[in-house]
Amino acid sequence: GRSTVSAAASAILTSRSCNHLVSKNLHHSGVLGGMHSPQPRRQRASTVVMGRKFENNKLKMAKTALAYAKKASYIGKKVVIAVKSGGDDPETNRALASVLREANSLDVPKDVVERNIKKAMDPVTEDYKELTYEAYGYGGVGFIINVLSDNNNRATADVNMIVSKTGCKSASAGSVAFNFQRKGRLTLNKEITEDELLEMAVEAGCDGDVSLEQPDPDGRSDGEEVKCVVITEATELGALQAVLQEADIGCSGALVQIPLTTVECSPEDEEANFKAIDRLEELDDVTNVEHNMKI
Repeated sequence: GRSTVSAAASAILTSRSCNHLVSKNLHHSGVLGGMHSPQPRRQRASTVVMGRKFENNKLKMAKTALAYAKKASYIGKKVVIAVKSGGDDPETNRALASVLREANSLDVPKDVVERNIKKAMDPVTEDYKELTYEAYGYGGVGFIINVLSDNNNRATADVNMIVSKTGCKSASAGSVAFNFQRKGRLTLNKEITEDELLEMAVEAGCDGDVSLEQPDPDGRSDGEEVKCVVITEATELGALQAVLQEADIGCSGALVQIPLTTVECSPEDEEANFKAIDRLEELDDVTNVEHNMKI
């Protein structure tokens, strides 16, 4: 393999830092200490409340850091796929050029991208393949587990293990997926109007429906940089993303499964389902987990 990344790739990338996600932000800043009150009972109650607030904030920040790490890992895998199929020069490899611009929009560090370009140029490196697994959670909720892995056997074993350990049940292919519709989802770093979207969709040659949505930080871990979301046909995702990038609109695209109907379940089942989803998404091979819970 080649030992250096092409100059064109380095030119496209911008080096950004994600230090704001470092765990130092999780340190307790002494909020709970040094409080004096003549009424000890109230002091203890206040401490408990503030302690819960701190723990909730810490959990939220940890999830944000995990979501960022998943996005960076996903970009790294897309870089490998693009380089394996078309080489390491973005001037001649449009797929790679698109991924590099996507990396910029997500603030993925330059060294992560360069490392994966070098990795992809090594003939020993396996290519990544998309895999889909289906499972049933609590209360009849369906899961679609999206995987991007360079080792099918490992991915299958890890996913099945977590499904079993969390009390869920593996499902046969199609038994859950029939209740979902595959769509393209683009997160944009700039707000656009419906008229602007339609104009760009026409330019991209889109024949299907396109729509604007609000960011979904809780359900899909959209970061603060996401200003709006575009939903398009799965087959037209790449074409529309290319037009948006040419218009200097930072965006990241992914294929998603949108439920045709949702399932209402008890608070206990909902909590158990989200715990199972969190465990699955902690796996490096798992890109994300779709579900049809009514929230």
